[in-house]
Amino acid sequence: MRQIEQKKLLTIITAGELQRMVIEQLKKRGIGGYTVVSASGAGTAGLESGMLMSDSSVIIYIIMSEARLERVLVDMDKFMSRGYRVKAFYQDINIMPRKPGKSSPDS
Repeated sequence: MRQIEQKKLLTIITAGELQRMVIEQLKKRGIGGYTVVSASGAGTAGLESGMLMSDSSVIIYIIMSEARLERVLVDMDKFMSRGYRVKAFYQDINIMPRKPGKSSPDS
C-alpha cells in the first residue's frame, strides 16, 4: 500500500477577476497543480450572484508542502495588504500519493 503523506491544503477565495493574477503568482512559486471552482454567496463585500466576472468569486485549492505553503502565504498577505479581496486558509491533510513510495514490511 502507498505510504500516506502529510501535506497542507491551501484554500484561497478571491474575486473572479483576480483569478489569473493569483494563479500567475502560484506559478512563480513553482505550483503547477491546483483546482479552481466558481463560487457565489454573501460576505463582507455583499451578495455575489456569480452572473458577472466582477460579481463572482473563485475558490482555488492547492495541496503542497509546509515549506512551500509559508512562501505562498507571504504572497497572499501582500495581495491583502494592497487591498485585493483575497482570503486564504489552510488545513493539515493526509493523502495517498499518486506515485507509490517504499512499502512497509507488513504490506
